[in-house]
Amino acid sequence: MGKRNFGFLLVLAAAFIALCSACVATPALPQAQPTLQPAQVSATPEPTPAEPPEPTPIPTPFSVVWLADTQTMAYYNYPGALSKMGQWIAQERVGRNIRYVVQTGDAVDEGWIAKQWKNFDQLYYGFKDILPYFPIAGNHDVGIKWHGYGPYLARSYVRSIPRYNSFEGGKAVFATFSAGGTDFLLLGAGWESELDAVGWMNDVLNRYPDRVAILLFHGYINADGTFMSIGQQMFDQVVSKHANVRLVLCGHVRGTGYRADDVDDTGDGKPDRRVNTMIYNYQHYDQNCGQLRLLTFDPV
Repeated sequence: MGKRNFGFLLVLAAAFIALCSACVATPALPQAQPTLQPAQVSATPEPTPAEPPEPTPIPTPFSVVWLADTQTMAYYNYPGALSKMGQWIAQERVGRNIRYVVQTGDAVDEGWIAKQWKNFDQLYYGFKDILPYFPIAGNHDVGIKWHGYGPYLARSYVRSIPRYNSFEGGKAVFATFSAGGTDFLLLGAGWESELDAVGWMNDVLNRYPDRVAILLFHGYINADGTFMSIGQQMFDQVVSKHANVRLVLCGHVRGTGYRADDVDDTGDGKPDRRVNTMIYNYQHYDQNCGQLRLLTFDPV
């Protein structure tokens, strides 16, 4: 595939951006000149001038809400924090042009305890009817004391994923959307499914080479920007192989961090793209509150 450049700016904040459309003046049509015709000859009517084309819409900035490890809030059920997060997302949807909510795992602290999912639903129910939700499973969702994907895969938003869009019932998933004049692909693999899903993920990326790909993993980099073992494997086996992969999001370890990888896709010794990777996991373990990240994309 030939090299293709995708242009957009990503801002880790809520940005208030004013766009003004340029006024396009429609040129005046020339006045028809009167023509004398012989009495017996019918005049040929002037063709109706075509309407001027509509101006090309200006790509509009949009946002994606990124939820990371909300496990501690689900465990302790901080009073009002989860429900307020869901309410905030719903209230800000129009003003911030929020198009998606994504989560990089560990919605709960123990996936086999139903009460924790009930607590998390205070957040989820705040936006579930108005925004699409794209989660992957973390190690706590799969279970620490008890272990297995059963309770996670039984969640309604996982069961509703079309079979075509999922690997092994929802252990890895993908979705597509378009915003800001750009076509996107969301692709994620949950905890301990990453290596099994490598072939499936590569097939999905090969199917959508013209979509900007955003990948989600639970564990990928550490807070200092170094690769975790599984992250290095995912970079080598998936991320580095596809020219449309531009952003990777992850959580799992506590803290925040970033790394940038310049990738030579054409083999000429020069970088063709930059893959930006961010980790975010506040945990909320020392504060009785909730936080989330807002990724704002500004098309250029």
